[in-house]
Amino acid sequence: MASPFPTFEEFYAAVNDGRDPLPWQSRLASQVVREGWPTEIGVPTGLGKTSCLDIAVWALAAQADRDPGERTLPTRIWYVVNRRLLVDAAYAHGSLLAELLHGARSWDSSIPGVSEMGSDRPAASSIEAVASALRRIRGVGGTEDTPLLITRLRGAADLGERPAHPAHPAIIFATVPMFGSTWLFRSYAASPNMRPVDAAHAGIDSLVLLDEAHLSRPLRALVEPVTECDLGDPAVVVPGARSRPVFVSLTATGDKHDSFELDERDLANEIVKQRLRAPKPTQLASVEKNEDAIAPELAKKLLAVLAECARPVASVVFTNTPATARAVLDQLVKHRKQRQSVLSEAELVMITGRMRQREAEIARARVLDERSGVPSGRDREALTRHFVVVATQTLEVGADLDFDVLITETCGVRALIQRFGRLNRLGEVDDAVAVVVHPAKVKQWPVYGGEPAVVWERLQEKEAELGELDLCPARISEVVGEPDDQPQRLPELLPAHLWEWAKTTVPPPGEAPVELFFEGFATEGPRVTLCWRATSFGVGERLVPSVHADETIEVPLGEAREALDQRLGAGAELTRLARDRVTVERVRVDQLRPADIIVLRPGDGLYDEHGWAPASRAEVIDVSLPHWPGLPLDPVTLSHWFVASPALEEVVLLGKRIREGDEDLDLGEVGELLQTLTGELEPRQEIAEAWAAFRLELTAKVDGSSLPPLLLRKRENHQRRESQLLAADAFDDLSASARSVRLDEHLQSVGELAGLIAAAVGLPAPLVEAVAAAGRFHDLGKSDERFQAWLWEGRSPEVLRAKSDTPPWRRESARLLAGWPKGGRHEALSARLVHAWLAQIGEPQWDPDLVLHLVLSHHGFGRPLLWPVEDDTATVCRATVGDRVVEVSASLADVDWDQPARFRRCCERYGYWGLALLEAIMRQADHLASSQAAGEPLEVA
Repeated sequence: MASPFPTFEEFYAAVNDGRDPLPWQSRLASQVVREGWPTEIGVPTGLGKTSCLDIAVWALAAQADRDPGERTLPTRIWYVVNRRLLVDAAYAHGSLLAELLHGARSWDSSIPGVSEMGSDRPAASSIEAVASALRRIRGVGGTEDTPLLITRLRGAADLGERPAHPAHPAIIFATVPMFGSTWLFRSYAASPNMRPVDAAHAGIDSLVLLDEAHLSRPLRALVEPVTECDLGDPAVVVPGARSRPVFVSLTATGDKHDSFELDERDLANEIVKQRLRAPKPTQLASVEKNEDAIAPELAKKLLAVLAECARPVASVVFTNTPATARAVLDQLVKHRKQRQSVLSEAELVMITGRMRQREAEIARARVLDERSGVPSGRDREALTRHFVVVATQTLEVGADLDFDVLITETCGVRALIQRFGRLNRLGEVDDAVAVVVHPAKVKQWPVYGGEPAVVWERLQEKEAELGELDLCPARISEVVGEPDDQPQRLPELLPAHLWEWAKTTVPPPGEAPVELFFEGFATEGPRVTLCWRATSFGVGERLVPSVHADETIEVPLGEAREALDQRLGAGAELTRLARDRVTVERVRVDQLRPADIIVLRPGDGLYDEHGWAPASRAEVIDVSLPHWPGLPLDPVTLSHWFVASPALEEVVLLGKRIREGDEDLDLGEVGELLQTLTGELEPRQEIAEAWAAFRLELTAKVDGSSLPPLLLRKRENHQRRESQLLAADAFDDLSASARSVRLDEHLQSVGELAGLIAAAVGLPAPLVEAVAAAGRFHDLGKSDERFQAWLWEGRSPEVLRAKSDTPPWRRESARLLAGWPKGGRHEALSARLVHAWLAQIGEPQWDPDLVLHLVLSHHGFGRPLLWPVEDDTATVCRATVGDRVVEVSASLADVDWDQPARFRRCCERYGYWGLALLEAIMRQADHLASSQAAGEPLEVA
């Protein structure tokens, strides 16, 4: 018998170790089910805003028994934080949610976090009921799929997993740039061809929880203009309540507009009272010298406080700029070297926004360590030495941390409230200490303008009035007053901007950069991106692998020029990526432009374990290893990553022979030898963990007789666009692993799956039939004789195929043998066949523009035009469409000039994101059908 659907209180307790929700959490859950989400949740920091994830999942599951077209709550939940380096406890909690729900069918008490309640059947029943409801909403999925997908988008280092299809419930954690770019059809996490799919996942049927939304006000401000600039109405695709993203601001320092606040029941709750009244006695210190004295004063105040501490404590020093943070760290390191220093045994960590992902993850792991770090709820007795974190605004949000001591520069109202939210967060101690340090001669601050001076005056006035300051959460807003920060300067969004961004196939030259619209104009001026590579490369060559976000930092252009001038010399040349973002070129330091990507050598320094360090001359480790598609055979790179050994010498020698094209090499034998040698290579300590994971991946790729997965030549010429498109055709990523399937079976399968997904999303019946029809037609162009010869590698076709198991290294020769034009798109023939069929049968029951567009765009092209290619081998293409045999010209040099206008009409009917959703349904049904062909069973709820 199915478990009865639980109350929110039952579900919350089940996924939170038996704890009851706070009154406001229960009240919000009830409101969401009845009325939907408020625009703002103005609950003070430390009172569990992460529970909004529990509320969102439970409320969505509560609507599972409704007809999909009547559901009002969004299927996908985005949790957006404006910090790349630290993802707070929300991600860990979301992951636990997914594990619990995934294991709910056969309750497993070994699931991490619930081992003590594994035998608690009420808790298990609550989770089982929610999991079952989410599976019903999902409709279609693999038997191993979790009913709730948890994924994370923080940059190219952490691209996460895309929901399998638009009906799959998911929580997606993302930074503001990752969500904003995805929403506006320019996803940093996707290839141009997949941008419409990802835009659909963000821009329709989605709930967007903006954590500490005061840090992402430009993104929030985009909602209204985006709606006004959309060409059409996506409410004709999904119900109105789900047709646009639902934005909810989670913030303790919001604008109180339509804000969900604590009420009397909350204020009477013992836990709430303890946290709101958590003592945070605060001292004020003014620095009368120039602003350069602020760093020594911050360090001095910390040392004075620590000297009075009777036990090891966790301290944080907040600064307003990375330069000040570095200066404070230098002061503390210098003091630690002194005899009998209070810091002699202390651990020092610095966290700023100018850290690569590798170093940021190390710092994150330290501060969140359960025993020796500072997560909320930690055992303070476990700390055996002073723990000091020096941080910028990066640490204000995005981490559930609890310090005993806080030293901070004066800053804006919102920032100060957030910083104090990290001190005695749960109200567990009565000896917390805070010091606010103010540079008296400074009138304007980076980021905050003149607001810190106003805050300082208010603090002084309140101290004079009361004799002492206690900035506990219940009192701090009253003391510091209303924020006086100025909104960021933003460009005006125009309809033309959205229209250009929607053209994902061919982004127009000179288009407006999307980041300006969700980040605003940078207050610190234009920036450049820096990365460090050991690879040897020459001018005009392609940088392999391409630069990924996790190996980069961003630095203001002026600061980067100054540091590079000092390190390399005035007028020195350095390497940057050309405008194509692929090939490298040499330029002088004074020729650097805003947004340039600069490739430095490890020996250039300027970076250390704590991040950007203009004074550092230490070698910087190249962290690009995880992104190489095969083992790099470049001797410079290998010597940088691995300890000298006979195995390393042999790999370098083999690489040289491969690069020189030694005809005596037997690829199979060399592949086996390299596989053996990789097990003997000894990595440098800094890359040991990355090498272990990378080597496992390499081993998994190797097919005993094949070398290519293990090898990557030192240089790759910059390929023409047509050849780059090759992998997205019959030999896309899914096809490479799929078993050969019959074309008629594949078309039938995709049509059925597209219809099921569309129905699960809640599309009206005519649109369900339209996407199903597109699924049945999308690969008709593969009936072309040349295409079949390509799939069969020149053999006589036994049946029409949709997929092939041709190994990657034989695909190009097979194409040449078959006569299929390079870069040719079978979608063009599919649409041509459908168009001819429509001319024979008359008006169908569905929108012919939509179906033709879905067929043309099912590999991401055709927005707005599918490019022709030279074709001197074409004859005719013949296929059975419906119950008729249709014959059309097979020339891929012919252009469908109706497609741009058709694309425009579809955008006007369904809206940009409504059309993207329809494309996503059809395309991801194609992906699922290919997975099914590869042996992964599907289930239908």
